[in-house]
Amino acid sequence: MLGLLVGLLTAGLGLGPASASASTDGSASTDSLAPTDGSANANASSAQSTDTGRPPAGQTVVFGIPGLTIDDIDPERTPNLFHLLSEGAAANLNVRTIGSATCPASGWLSFGAGARAQAGPSPIAEDADPDDSARCPTMIAPTTDGSVDDEDGAASAKETANSDEAHGDESAAGTTTARIEGFDAVKEPNIGSGYSVDYGMLARAVTEAGSAVPAGTDATDADSLLEPCVAAEGPGAAYAAADEDGVVTNFTDDALATDCRLGVVDLGAIGIRSWLFDPIPNYSYTVPPNYDRETRVAEADRRLGVRLQEVRENAKDGAADPTIIVAGLGDSSGLPQLRAFIASGPGFEPGSLSSATTRTPGLLQITDLAPGILDVLEVDSPRAVGFDSTPTDDDPQQRIDDLVAEAQKSTTIHQNLSTFSITLDVIFYILFIACAVLLNRSILGRRGGATRASHVHRFLGRVSLGVAALPMGAFLAGLLPWSRMADPGLGLFLSVIGTAAVLFVLALIPPWGRTWRGRVGALAGANLLILAADLATGSHLQANSLLGYNPIVGGRYYGLGNQGAAIFIVSLFIFLGLVVSWLRTRGHRKAVIIVPVVVGLAAVFVSGNPSWGAKFGGTIAILAGLMVLLALLSKIRLTLLRLALIGLSSLAVLIGIAFLDWLRPAGARSHFGTFFDQIVTGEALQVVGRKLGANLHIIQVNPALAIVTPLAAIAILIFLRYLLHFPRVHAGSRTGRLVNKWRGRLPQLFTDSDLHYGFLAAATGLGVGLVLTDSGVAVPSTGAMVLLPFLLALSAEHAEEAHR
Repeated sequence: MLGLLVGLLTAGLGLGPASASASTDGSASTDSLAPTDGSANANASSAQSTDTGRPPAGQTVVFGIPGLTIDDIDPERTPNLFHLLSEGAAANLNVRTIGSATCPASGWLSFGAGARAQAGPSPIAEDADPDDSARCPTMIAPTTDGSVDDEDGAASAKETANSDEAHGDESAAGTTTARIEGFDAVKEPNIGSGYSVDYGMLARAVTEAGSAVPAGTDATDADSLLEPCVAAEGPGAAYAAADEDGVVTNFTDDALATDCRLGVVDLGAIGIRSWLFDPIPNYSYTVPPNYDRETRVAEADRRLGVRLQEVRENAKDGAADPTIIVAGLGDSSGLPQLRAFIASGPGFEPGSLSSATTRTPGLLQITDLAPGILDVLEVDSPRAVGFDSTPTDDDPQQRIDDLVAEAQKSTTIHQNLSTFSITLDVIFYILFIACAVLLNRSILGRRGGATRASHVHRFLGRVSLGVAALPMGAFLAGLLPWSRMADPGLGLFLSVIGTAAVLFVLALIPPWGRTWRGRVGALAGANLLILAADLATGSHLQANSLLGYNPIVGGRYYGLGNQGAAIFIVSLFIFLGLVVSWLRTRGHRKAVIIVPVVVGLAAVFVSGNPSWGAKFGGTIAILAGLMVLLALLSKIRLTLLRLALIGLSSLAVLIGIAFLDWLRPAGARSHFGTFFDQIVTGEALQVVGRKLGANLHIIQVNPALAIVTPLAAIAILIFLRYLLHFPRVHAGSRTGRLVNKWRGRLPQLFTDSDLHYGFLAAATGLGVGLVLTDSGVAVPSTGAMVLLPFLLALSAEHAEEAHR
């Protein structure tokens, strides 16, 4: 079975024997594998040296405007931004770094490093609102005089001067070497954060790439070649270009007047009072008391227009057109949102942009920008990620409306997520209490309650079936255009309720709707089919879902999320338990094993295929639960040793798949290959520590969901499993009186061993998911919210006998 599984997942990776062997052939591996997602870094040098027909590349300029959103762009208020978007490609930009909201300094630092980073120190602003906890550090302007702030450091001053002098020899014409004093304080928040930050990676990669003259270039064209450097203008740009010592090799007052291949310009941030300090008109970092967002956006557009005119005036004769990039590198308030990204110039047709890391048209993340720009410059980068363009014939305003609708969807989901989670918590505990009441014969026996208990039980069964449909309703809501309604929050609520109601009605339709087992089986099967179909077609329902992942948070952009994995696991094994029970009653003995193997391996493939689910820990959880189910169905006694072997075998299979995924180019890898690369580079322990920290954060934010829910689920499963076979004790003793109150209620359901095995396999999968997945606390928590309603709905089949 494991051999078959490896073959299926290898096929999903798309690694045939030829590509796999080529990938292991040292330096030749990148040449033998075709680059994906528009990346051409591996062959950039050779292409440049042989192409004699094209002119030298024009300058690439990145204008940073933290806080800018696609919704800010308007043909009248922001004509320059609208013109750039009309001629080029655009996307919503996730700017999440470390923390829930991203200050401009953190955005600039992350942009230059191509990795998540947070900038310090904590700011102190006299005019800040003391009741507003949202604060951003003041940007430290670089100094060019070689001075230092060390009071006792003659030696330090000498070292600094020597270092600046050395970098000064590398500065391009029109630039100078500058230093961000106190840069250690800027870097301090990243120490122990679990993220590796390569400060100034973008600037260093451009410089180290050097300049290449295409063969056959005449003297006129040679004069048009640009220098391999990054000119930084403004404090934000300095943060992006600074190395680990805070040294900016090419700092300037006018990046557009230099001959550097890449210019980075800080146009200032768009923010609100007490969030940003000293902003527009001086690089947007003192929001005046009379702050007006539309006025600030218009000012940023005016500045952009002035600089675009300079780009045209400074363009070299004989060179290609310049490439213009505008990015909202940070948030403008404590409310995180998706920001704007626009790219115009050679290679960028009107349309949307994405990357291999998001796999979503019209969506980029801030860590994509540096490697994407390097790809535009045909410079190799540590991460072979390029911009993937999707051209369109839609008019500019339609493209803006579509991106705004997606951004609004993300914002609404982000704002309503806690409300939805609390609602599910409350519903779960109400059902949990109802379950306890149904189990206790002494409570039901008072005042004739037992005579009405069966009716209450069946009513709760219907309620539970409806509750079990809610999680999938949260996914199916993505099929409806609720974000375009006047009130997106109301639209989201109605969409979730409406799609859940449709699922509930489908579960009641004959022939399966005639029995409780048929209803639960239909709902569990529908969950499986919907999730599998979604993952196979790009996981569009997972994105921007109340139980999926949110682009603003940026923890995941494609594949199977934690909460989706929990629903998938529970639905799979409850469905298999019901199907096996049905097959056994009809005498299909061989099918009792064959069907779980086929369906289970298909589920593992859907979850583990890097092009579909790409769920590392969730796939191990499914495989472990499947092996437990097959062992129980085969009457194999499960010892601790055998359970450990099941776990190790599941882990070994997934490590092998991760290795195969790692053999692919960096830009084409999924989470599997990325994790294996972290093992190779020694970063795995750091990443694991960060994931454990995320679990602790969930426990801190929502202890009801994180602790009580999984404990309650485990308690129910153990209680229902062993109560049926609880050792008899003397009825007159205290223990006997306690036990006899609970004996024989609800466990009638588990007299069917096949169904019981399905519940045990689901519990196994949720337990493994708790340990092995990112933020794994959410797996058993969400799983319990489907498992318990399924349990109560199935138990309604025995309502009469349970209350005799």
